[in-house]
Amino acid sequence: MKIKIDRLFKSYGDKNIFTDFSAEFDFENILIIKGRSGLGKTTLLRLIAGLEKPDGGSILMPPGKISFMFQEDRLISFVSVLKNLTAVCDKDTALKYLSLMRLENEAESSPAELSGGMKRRVALARALAYKSALVILDEPFKGLDENLKGEIIDIIKIQSLERPFIVVTHDSEDSQLLGGEIFDLDKYC
Repeated sequence: MKIKIDRLFKSYGDKNIFTDFSAEFDFENILIIKGRSGLGKTTLLRLIAGLEKPDGGSILMPPGKISFMFQEDRLISFVSVLKNLTAVCDKDTALKYLSLMRLENEAESSPAELSGGMKRRVALARALAYKSALVILDEPFKGLDENLKGEIIDIIKIQSLERPFIVVTHDSEDSQLLGGEIFDLDKYC
């Protein structure tokens, strides 16, 4: 996937996030964006996904649907775990991804009945289940224990053979385990 960012400007009120920022990403499987807190990683993801518009400059990328996993789980609280997934895919696909996340026994549970790590895995399952040309994951591993995190990183690596992923993580060990190309935003901002 090739993404070209040219002279990007983005601010919120008086706070400039990006000023004349340019970068080009050309990756096949996984692009990892890292950088210190408050630098604009989430804003960059939202701009790439088209969830926000730049104040200036441009972002050029191939057309296609984008699947986005936010830092917050954003589950639909008044429906079951299964229905949270079937909002974006068919039932068989939803069950497949719940199984991959080791949540098949929680299909009829409500999100309120789940632990924080389980909610995170439901949100990830939903992002993976959505048929898209690109998957964007913003801090997908927070709240997960180390064993599960390793399994989920392996799932993402396998999934990235079918479509590219952009992943934001603060953890350098997670970056190494993912094995993708690393873009350090600290060097540009």
